[in-house]
Amino acid sequence: MDELALWLKSQHKGLRTYKEFQQKVLEAGSKHRDQYALYSLLAVLVGRFVEAYEESPLTLDIADEAHKRLVALADSAVRFNSMSSDERLGLLNEIAASDLN
Repeated sequence: MDELALWLKSQHKGLRTYKEFQQKVLEAGSKHRDQYALYSLLAVLVGRFVEAYEESPLTLDIADEAHKRLVALADSAVRFNSMSSDERLGLLNEIAASDLN
């Protein structure tokens, strides 16, 4: 997850970044089955965002705010393995309830 978080921070905030991130988390989930829920929820979160802006313009303000939120979630996810069960569940619930729009 650390590599994904670093990659995300270095990317442009356009829609292509979100599409690539979604693909990367799905690939990571298939490799790290013990963290599959984490990667799957991140993919769903980003997928909803991509779907919302696929056919409409993505403004700079929306892109900036979405990027900040996703980076914050990715930074939290980096610590997933060192979290207690309650903290993990809390993070998974936070991601599931989040919206980048």
